[in-house]
Amino acid sequence: MYIGPFFIDTKEIFLILATILVVLARYLNWQLWWFDSSALLTILILILLTKGLLPALHNENFLILSLAAVFLTIYLSVFQVILFFIIGFALFRIFRII
Repeated sequence: MYIGPFFIDTKEIFLILATILVVLARYLNWQLWWFDSSALLTILILILLTKGLLPALHNENFLILSLAAVFLTIYLSVFQVILFFIIGFALFRIFRII
C-alpha cells in the first residue's frame, strides 16, 4: 500500500506498532528497562523511514542492521548509533548486500 512516497507492507505494521508502543511508554512515563526511550524512538523512526522509502530492501540483511542499531542504543549515544546505521546502510548499498 502506498501512502505518498512511502510503501507500507505487512512487515512494516510491526515496526509501526513498536513505534506506537514506545510513544505510549514515553507518554505514560513507563520505564523501558535497558533502553533510553528517546534514543529508541529516534532509531525506530529512522528505520521506519528507511524501510518505507526503499521497499526493495532485502529484509534479512536490513533486519540484522536494524537489530544491531537498536541494541547499540543500550551502550552508545544516539548520535553514534545513527552514524552506525547510516554508514552501515550506505556500505550495504555500495556492496550490493541490500
